[in-house]
Amino acid sequence: MIIPAVAAFFKYKIVSSIIIFTRANEFEQIGLVRQLSLQGMRATVSCDPSILNDEHNSLQGVLYFNRPNDTLLDKTNREHFSMWYKWLIIGNEVPSRLNHTMRYDADITLLDPRQPGAMDASDNTSVAYHESILFEDLHVHLRDGVSRHPWAVWTPAGFQPLYEHERIRRRHDLKRYPMRIATPVGHYDDSYDGTFADYVVDNSQPGRDSAIRCGYGTSSLILEWLQAKEVLTQMEQWSTDAGNKSMFTRLAEGTSELSGGVLRMQNKRLSKLDYVIPLWTFKVGFAYVAERESSSNMFVIPFTGTTWAACAVVTLVLAVAQRATAKDESEKEGAFVAVMATWLQQDASAVPVGASGRITFLFLSVWSMLVYAYYSSAIVSALMSAGSSGPTTLRALGDSRYRLASEDYEWIRAQMFDVYIPNWPEMEYLKRKKLQSMVNFYMGWQAGMQLIKSGTTAYHAEYNHMYPLMSVLSDHQVCKLQYVDTVPPIMSWLVTTRRGQWTNILRIGGDWLHETGLAKRMLSRWQLKPPPCRASLVAERVSYGDVAPLIILTVAGLLASVVVLFLERAVAKWWSKMKDKSNSDKTEEEEIVDPVI
Repeated sequence: MIIPAVAAFFKYKIVSSIIIFTRANEFEQIGLVRQLSLQGMRATVSCDPSILNDEHNSLQGVLYFNRPNDTLLDKTNREHFSMWYKWLIIGNEVPSRLNHTMRYDADITLLDPRQPGAMDASDNTSVAYHESILFEDLHVHLRDGVSRHPWAVWTPAGFQPLYEHERIRRRHDLKRYPMRIATPVGHYDDSYDGTFADYVVDNSQPGRDSAIRCGYGTSSLILEWLQAKEVLTQMEQWSTDAGNKSMFTRLAEGTSELSGGVLRMQNKRLSKLDYVIPLWTFKVGFAYVAERESSSNMFVIPFTGTTWAACAVVTLVLAVAQRATAKDESEKEGAFVAVMATWLQQDASAVPVGASGRITFLFLSVWSMLVYAYYSSAIVSALMSAGSSGPTTLRALGDSRYRLASEDYEWIRAQMFDVYIPNWPEMEYLKRKKLQSMVNFYMGWQAGMQLIKSGTTAYHAEYNHMYPLMSVLSDHQVCKLQYVDTVPPIMSWLVTTRRGQWTNILRIGGDWLHETGLAKRMLSRWQLKPPPCRASLVAERVSYGDVAPLIILTVAGLLASVVVLFLERAVAKWWSKMKDKSNSDKTEEEEIVDPVI
């Protein structure tokens, strides 16, 4: 009954083949292989641990029979207990080899062949069979050692994990185990009033070592999610291979678990580093001052669709109010024209005579003033922030009038301009069109900003390098600054050790940051924002919620004007009656006086 349970276990683990570690005789080995093949599993028997290949691209199942005085397991390497190997140990005791020597990501399960043949169906499970086999998960903690936990059960009806959620939670709780974050110092020196731990979380100087601060903050969030204890390790250098003083070397050797800065993905790093989470704290590309183009719909852009709808509603309300409160036929007929004329700041001679009409006209005038003032400023804003005519791709930049220049940066030289890139035709087209006739292509940041200011050159650099020098640009030039990116965001990553024991769980932590939105918040905190185009801030676009209070006030004015209208008519009727009564009294007096005379 054990063999079907073993086969069901490895099928659940999605392994393609099984390696059986045993010193059994040949007849027993052949019997094991045959029984597993009948269950649809491919198996190999060996007593040599060298059969476990360190370089593999698929999951490997390992079946080990733990017998007294068996030293076969002692010959395995620590790397053979990574997440790539799904171990199933048949025995009633945990092998001593697993105590304090295994990797944290080891996936090891224990099957005790001496367990009772039946399991109590009242153990919070939906399985109630007389024959069942219990699988125990062996959780390896680097400080606390190995512990056994119920995990799954097999019955003739099939394999069923019972405590998978608890198994996952155990591996996401490091119980304050210390993990090191190798962080380069960047521009930190003795002039900073505080420790390096204070420096990497200080946001008082935006743009200064933003990649380090964003990388360290993200690593810290991942370790907080894992409930680990972070240890900040200060490194002198960033990515050099020389000595043991760089972040790259510490991670490649496995003496640190996470990076405190981002590294770009390169071929020479793929064999030494694994990548946890992409972080994009800066842009790299060509920056230039573009020519301004006119916008064909600039008179529509200032208002959103909801704002235009609000204006239409207010126009209708005021026109109805103007017509309802008008007394003369000419006023009623010209109510809509009067509203539109006043709205457009034209001469509106049809001002009502009554108090109710004048209240309506007052609201109309206020609305007209507000709309006209806003619309005028919004037109200026639309003109200043309209799209620019300029290249947006590398191929278009190659066909444009702009000359090219670039900062003298080793990574940019080695990855872009000094090498042939066959799978990047746009870049090769740009180099053929522009770089062949250029002598001084590499220039410093100060010279590059002057070239951008001249409006004739597109300068290639990291944005965080140019940002401190953008004060040389006028507000008019900042409004027309355009970019053509060359490095995609997915190129910059937090890194960890290549196929290390923490790689998988750190990646899960990185995915969790993306799912919860914390990664975006971290980037938003440390990214350098372009300087604002102050001319485009003359007016801000409004939404329906912004004008809703004014619409409510307008409707209230309409109701007030209608109430005043009814009061006016009531007073007019009362006054008319009083006049009629006084006239009738005078007539009667005159009729009485005449006979006497």
